[in-house]
Amino acid sequence: MRSVSNFAVLILAGLLFAGCATSNRELRKLESAYQVQLGKYAADLKSSEITKAEHDKKVSQLNARYGRRRAMMERDIYGSGIKPIRRRSNLGRGGGRY
Repeated sequence: MRSVSNFAVLILAGLLFAGCATSNRELRKLESAYQVQLGKYAADLKSSEITKAEHDKKVSQLNARYGRRRAMMERDIYGSGIKPIRRRSNLGRGGGRY
């Protein structure tokens, strides 16, 4: 019976590890695509295909898209994290400390 439970734990650990490896691979892929796009924008700016203002606008848009996408992926992988403790408001309860 003990060997069966050890085997089950080993299988679960393997599945968990495989899931994390896949997720990390997706994050690395997103990061490399982001770096490639930044490099392309820098090359376009250097070769005067786009102006500095256009470059800044494109980089800002890219950063926003990348940030949102990365946050979504991390939420999918790691969950939403520890929820903050909500403080109860004293409004409407007769005041504060005194």
